[in-house]
Amino acid sequence: MRGLTFGHVAEANARKYPDDTCLVTETAVGEEHLTFSEFDGRVNRVAHLLRDRGVGEGDRVAVYSQNNAETLETYLGAMKLGALPVPVNHRFKDEEVGYVVRDSGAGTMVFDREAAPTVEAVREGGETPLDRFFFVGEDVPEYAEDFREAREAASAERVEVVPDRLDDAALMYTSGTTGKPKGCVLTHDNVVQNAVNTVYSSGFEENADNFLVVTPLFHVAAFALFCDTFYTGSAVYLVDEFDPVRVMEVIEEAGITGSFFVPTMSRALLDVEDFESYDLSSFRHYMTGAAPSGRELKETIMESFGADLYDAFGQTEMSPVTTLLLPEDALDKPDSVGKPVINVTLKVVDDAGEEVEQGEIGRAAYKGPTAFREYLGMPEKTEEVFDDEGYFVSSDLVRRDEEGFVYFVGRYDDMIISGGENIHPAEIEEVLHEHEAISEVAVVGVPDEKWGERVKAVVVPREGHEVTTEEVTTFVEARLADFKKPREVVFRDELPRNPTGKVIKARLE
Repeated sequence: MRGLTFGHVAEANARKYPDDTCLVTETAVGEEHLTFSEFDGRVNRVAHLLRDRGVGEGDRVAVYSQNNAETLETYLGAMKLGALPVPVNHRFKDEEVGYVVRDSGAGTMVFDREAAPTVEAVREGGETPLDRFFFVGEDVPEYAEDFREAREAASAERVEVVPDRLDDAALMYTSGTTGKPKGCVLTHDNVVQNAVNTVYSSGFEENADNFLVVTPLFHVAAFALFCDTFYTGSAVYLVDEFDPVRVMEVIEEAGITGSFFVPTMSRALLDVEDFESYDLSSFRHYMTGAAPSGRELKETIMESFGADLYDAFGQTEMSPVTTLLLPEDALDKPDSVGKPVINVTLKVVDDAGEEVEQGEIGRAAYKGPTAFREYLGMPEKTEEVFDDEGYFVSSDLVRRDEEGFVYFVGRYDDMIISGGENIHPAEIEEVLHEHEAISEVAVVGVPDEKWGERVKAVVVPREGHEVTTEEVTTFVEARLADFKKPREVVFRDELPRNPTGKVIKARLE
């Protein structure tokens, strides 16, 4: 063995904590409990199953399924063989799924009932490399094998873990807000080191937690939360959909100690009827990210849940966490995304690749063992995003304050230029998230004959609240320079999002 892989982590947990709870899954068909020994046994069976069907090192296994045990068993079973799991966004439509399958070269597909119509359409709609199908659930399609039956028929013997830490581990696709998704090749070292970084920087203890994973496992953030928890030998409670009331019940019933919720989920939880009646005494670690939350929401979360609040920032190419705002800084630096986690170095650079001065805005560039290997089949693009010193230069615009805290300002391609002034939408969005009547907001630039572009704010009011255009513009004007205030405000019931949940700003212009 050369270094640590997640296959080795699975084996180590089975030896150290054989009878401790590893995974609890709650799906439409009921609840299932697996110990670390049982889970590793299933992973071995899946690995043997895949190998018996011809899957080998370097092959890709598409996983198009809801949050369930079989999804994780397939991820780790493939990884033990040196094959690459390819999580497929279960909100993708036929054409998008077909693109991921063809681009990844996946020859095997594991899918469930919800995915079946799309898989059938992909099979009929064009040539793909798929030639092996495994179905999770009842009423197995004629072209597929029953995953659970095939798994139980496979050998339970230990699988010799093929890869070492620098081998490819997984193929994760970006969200594709500005084009087709790109396949990011992550190594075993990327995945393990991200767990090390997050666990160390957050101060999580070994074999001490019960984390709820409710965000979808096709997304790198949810998979990373599983990996963080699994790495420490703690238990994962997996739920296949976000129902605010049910989440509150699970926290109380299962003694959940932590979870990750994006800000929209946080607001939904806080709005649950009779919130105060739930016993949240077990809940200690509240993790958030993916969008700004602001001081008011952060303070409400900490007071209502009585938990430490961690605000994580990152991206798929970094496996994914790059910075973390710790609980002790949550209210002092509410608009910051924190400081770089251990083993990640960050610099802020201009278009020429030179570091900018403190307080100036530039692109976040990262170096460390979590930086991805490559974009699949895109050598020129891969070379473009790495500088001569080996830093991955992202499209995220940030600045650093005098204490080293990082502030996300916006995306490089989202910048608004109005009257010669550079305006970063995220700065305005952060301000408007502080307004008590606003649930969500997105800021974009739209053409303007006089100024070139003008600032437009698309606002989703909080349920039961009203807000006017004048209130929005006045709120910004009181806090930011006049040229940054919205010249146009529109109100909507919801913001358009891609299948990963990110706002599609092109539909707001």
